[in-house]
Amino acid sequence: MHFLKEIHLNLSELVDIGELRGLCENFTAVTGAVTAVLDLEGRVLIATGWQDICTQFHRINPSTCARCKESDTTLASQLNKGAAYNVYRCKNGLVDVAVPIIIADEHIANFFTGQFFFEPPDKSFFVRQAKEFGFNESDYLGAMARAPIFSEKQVQAMMGFFTRLAKVIGEMGLAKLRLQQANTKLQQFAAIIQSSDDAIVGITLEGIIENWNPGAEKIFGYTASEAVGQPLKMLIPPERADEEAEIVSRIACGERVSHFETVRRRKGGQIIDVSAVVSPILDDVGHVVGASKIARDITTAKRAVKALQHRQLMLERTESMARLASFEWDVDTDVVTWSPEMFLIFGRDPALGVPNLAGQGELYTPESTQILFDAVSKAVSNGTPYEIELMTVQPDGEQRPCFVKGFPERDDSGRVVRVAGLVQDITERKRTDDIIKQLAYHDPLTHLPNRRLLKDRLQQAMASSSRSKNYGALMFLDLDNFKPLNDAYGHEAGDLLLIEVTSRLKSCVREMDTVARFGGDEFVVMISELATDKEESTSRAEAIAEEIRAALSRPYFIAIKRDTEIEHCCTASIGVTLFIGNDSSQENLLKWADDAMYQAKVAGRNLIRFYRSK
Repeated sequence: MHFLKEIHLNLSELVDIGELRGLCENFTAVTGAVTAVLDLEGRVLIATGWQDICTQFHRINPSTCARCKESDTTLASQLNKGAAYNVYRCKNGLVDVAVPIIIADEHIANFFTGQFFFEPPDKSFFVRQAKEFGFNESDYLGAMARAPIFSEKQVQAMMGFFTRLAKVIGEMGLAKLRLQQANTKLQQFAAIIQSSDDAIVGITLEGIIENWNPGAEKIFGYTASEAVGQPLKMLIPPERADEEAEIVSRIACGERVSHFETVRRRKGGQIIDVSAVVSPILDDVGHVVGASKIARDITTAKRAVKALQHRQLMLERTESMARLASFEWDVDTDVVTWSPEMFLIFGRDPALGVPNLAGQGELYTPESTQILFDAVSKAVSNGTPYEIELMTVQPDGEQRPCFVKGFPERDDSGRVVRVAGLVQDITERKRTDDIIKQLAYHDPLTHLPNRRLLKDRLQQAMASSSRSKNYGALMFLDLDNFKPLNDAYGHEAGDLLLIEVTSRLKSCVREMDTVARFGGDEFVVMISELATDKEESTSRAEAIAEEIRAALSRPYFIAIKRDTEIEHCCTASIGVTLFIGNDSSQENLLKWADDAMYQAKVAGRNLIRFYRSK
């Protein structure tokens, strides 16, 4: 890819334009379809078989010519925007089609065909057009009748053939450019080394070498004096002997063997890949007396192709690892097509086929099915793309989340006729998100809310209190005898005690209340929705605090080893403060509860103290 950034891709450099033009001319002669290839600068590289109705009428008259240019401009504009295939019905009555020519992921040219009909033409339209623009009606209708009629499927197949052909030829040319670029850099921008010249060899019908050029010396390693007079079979691996016999047989019949790829053996025994053309040599009366072979060493090019294939395979494997698949739904036929990865995402046997849109409901939960159908309905009715998360149901009942992105596609009339898109299994991503969220908002040891989540819960409780006018309570707890356990038996024992404290705390409060680990051996309990009366709220908060104090005062039995259990007594000092609405800040509430807890510590521990404002 480093070389690609430094090579400006040019179709005329990558493709043999003469050969491609010959193919286009033959194609036009057989099918009647016109062809044109333009580079991105608008230069016409190839143009064949243009119809009389365009060259003698539409392109001559200024008004109809403006319509032709509008067609050209519209097609090119859509391709520049990334369209893969674009059809335009020219206002002059004919159809034009264009596809991009893409080599190495770069859009370098456009392939056009057109000046045809998708269905038999409306003669009355062209009669009116002849009168409107002053065309000779008889000649004009005759030119119309000579314009071919193709189905859109035929046109897609023709365009696909030419663009793939141009891409294959271009990729080979691109491999050559890469090699040239590498050699230029290695030799400090020197000229391309002569060893890349073709080998030209003349042989008799008996296979004896008669001519041997410097290119052959370079490719095969034999000098001319070593090669001339020797049998050609010295270059042919034994397993290819039958191949050479067949070629000689064809040459003897006057047949030309063009551009076949094979392997040959160099002087030192090294096997190389070559591309060869073999032509018969005729005497003055036309008898075949020998053969001329032109061979090119394509070993490096072959390796480049294999490298490209390997990268393509790696890309496909990467896509598989990403669990990314594609789909397409035809609105009119209700036919859904899937890429292979879709079957893996849904755990569906390919033998069962692909369900239609209604049948897609069996792949998702009922809620997700409704979300999907609503999104598709909007896409079809008003062309709205969609990005949604759905829950799939696997054949074994497992539910797995996926991300679905849909793109509506319109026909020339603007009607949505197709919805295409991507589906990605996001199960692992969701699991990772959940883990990250858990780590961000919960204590990893006790799995209780941490300070960050506590503050969020407290804010919500204060807002709820403001609406309901009910008091809430905030309790700050500090364990009284935790450090000696850590010092005597280590942090593992301390962790086991904290986990047991967590269990006891949660058993003392409601599901709607919050127990949080504030740090070390400190915990915070938030009680919401006590009562509207302050005294009653104080009484209820005190009762809950007493229940917590008593629960935490019971002995703890901790297994410090597999067969060793210790008993440890650990109480808690508890500070309590009430709150209602947003009368006080979070910082003050936490400080007041902490102050009250400190008072409990000073007073002898294992006590409850309420904060009293001074």
